[in-house]
Amino acid sequence: MRGANILIVGGGIGGLTSAISLRKQGFDVDVIERDPNWSVYGVGIIQQPNAVRAMAQLGLLDEYCDAGFGFDYVDVFAPNGAHLAKLPTPALVPGYSANIGIGRPALHRVLGQRVLASGARVRLGVTALRLDDDGKAVHVEFSDRTTGRYDLVIGADGINSTTRSMIFPDAPGPEFTGQGVWRHNFERPAEVVTLHIYQGAIGVGLVPLSKQLMYMYVTTPEP
Repeated sequence: MRGANILIVGGGIGGLTSAISLRKQGFDVDVIERDPNWSVYGVGIIQQPNAVRAMAQLGLLDEYCDAGFGFDYVDVFAPNGAHLAKLPTPALVPGYSANIGIGRPALHRVLGQRVLASGARVRLGVTALRLDDDGKAVHVEFSDRTTGRYDLVIGADGINSTTRSMIFPDAPGPEFTGQGVWRHNFERPAEVVTLHIYQGAIGVGLVPLSKQLMYMYVTTPEP
């Protein structure tokens, strides 16, 4: 497979990190993303020590940490605000924070800039309409009326993956598992320098994202 031509369907976190890793190994990579604006939805994300280690392996650690907010503990509170515990999180990369809170747009910028700098080709507003695997290669028909031949196709197009439905048309779809989450950005108070978890019937938490921002999440049992 050395020097193989690879198509990645989806320009989100999975697709972009795959593209960065594959380009580091010398593969020829195309990324297609259905959103013509390459927009990023969502507020923020907590990334634990394994994600921080993965960013180090991708050679992105400093840019990644600069774009987010690092912390090494989780503070647990009762519903009335009483502080119950301070739980340390072991770091997997020496000299760096164990966890990173980062805005999804900020993470997307870090990953997208590295993908473009790597030489991977990114095509926006394009989807794969048909995949035909003849055992030697995958022949792809795109929505812009072009075609391509690839040694490997990676489906990284999300929970409602069109790629998955084309390859496994009878596979069951996603199911609601009992929890929904509301998120919203707020100005970060100076004391929110770790993940704050408030226990109770409805889970609430505060996550630092940068020097200026945090987000609040509220978990509810609605689909």
